[in-house]
Amino acid sequence: MKIVNRTSLVFTFSSAIILFLFAYAVYFFSELNRKEEFVDRLRYKIIWRAEIIFDAKVQENQIRKIHEQNKKLINEAQITVFDQQNRVVFSDIGEPTYPDVRLESIKRSSFLTWEKGKELYMGLNYQFEGKPFFLIGHAYDLTGFAHMERLKNILITIYVVALFFIFFSSFLFARYILKPINYIIHQIKDVSEHNLSTRVSYSNAKDELSELIETFNNTFNRLEKSFNNQRHFVSIISHEFRTPLAAMIAELELAQQLNTNVDEYCASIDRALLDAKEATVLSTALLDFARANYDSSQVNFEEIRLDEILLEAKLVVLEKNKEYRVSISFDADAAIDEEEIWVSANAYLLKVAFANLIENACKYSADRHAQVLLSRNKTVAKVQVIDHGIGIDSKDIPHIFDLFYRVAGTPSKEGHGIGLSIVQRIIEMHQGTVSVSSTLHVGTVFSVELKLAYPKGLE
Repeated sequence: MKIVNRTSLVFTFSSAIILFLFAYAVYFFSELNRKEEFVDRLRYKIIWRAEIIFDAKVQENQIRKIHEQNKKLINEAQITVFDQQNRVVFSDIGEPTYPDVRLESIKRSSFLTWEKGKELYMGLNYQFEGKPFFLIGHAYDLTGFAHMERLKNILITIYVVALFFIFFSSFLFARYILKPINYIIHQIKDVSEHNLSTRVSYSNAKDELSELIETFNNTFNRLEKSFNNQRHFVSIISHEFRTPLAAMIAELELAQQLNTNVDEYCASIDRALLDAKEATVLSTALLDFARANYDSSQVNFEEIRLDEILLEAKLVVLEKNKEYRVSISFDADAAIDEEEIWVSANAYLLKVAFANLIENACKYSADRHAQVLLSRNKTVAKVQVIDHGIGIDSKDIPHIFDLFYRVAGTPSKEGHGIGLSIVQRIIEMHQGTVSVSSTLHVGTVFSVELKLAYPKGLE
């Protein structure tokens, strides 16, 4: 069932309950009011009849005759008069007899009412010339019941008509309220894996629908980024692996066709082995890039010491190339306590990021030396990776974090232009920042800032 219909039915059902309670309350209190008015009228009728009987000295036959004539025109009360010995002093024609228990109850209470069927009975005391009598009268509230029946029919009619209008108006109201949702649905239907750039637009003021649309658009942004990363990654693999694999195949084919002695075979194997190692390095870099593009919510973070990560990154770099030199030092002006340099991070990814920065610094320095300086303030730890190499031109700095971007004049250096993209993504995943400053033929400084797990003064 559609939301419009379900909303209309639920609203109509709840309104039906409220209207029923309201109508029932109107009928209930109207019935109470009818009973109270009829009690007053019946009491007046009984006393009026008693005055005619005792005060007017009208003969009983004449009283009965007048009573029978009135009954044809109006709903007249029937009465019976008793003395203190429970003897009938006067009685209308056809009056029933009453048990002594009932008569004694009337004497004790002086005023008593009860119902029998739809007729109201009333007993009350009456004094005449100092002698006590008590009267019993009863009547059927013909006018009152007719009014109540008419009120009931009116309430039922109003109830049914009101429910019809409530359902119709709630249906229109629900359609009006849900119209933006239908609009959103039609827009979302246009979104597919081939058209992820489409976004839902909604021009109304800030409300729940605006929040819903913003959530949809944010989800689409993440999906589009994920799809683009996947496509990009596939294109990267297909493009970058083609070169070393083609070189390996060519070397092996030449070795198969042209080599005639052991030395030539060894040379071909060496060249193929170099290509295989390059493919291994590339595959490792691409896998690191893939890990860096994970959703940060899916990555395990823990509290680790930043200096230990830097030491591990140093060992990774030195293991790759024994000629590299790496020195790690603390900022002398900051008076850093090693126990205070804790960050919330993924140890593996952060080690990959710093290893890439340190390796680049060694690679592009003439002395193959990278200097790592660690400092901190109250809330942030700062790592600077410094080299005294060829530097980076100012026109290249805005692009150095782009995937596969190679600075002009460095094609002879090993690499594929992936490392700095990995660094940037990992640091962003850790809610940190990475920046670069460089001077040609002087050197380059990469600065990484990470939030401390235990800010100073806030422990």
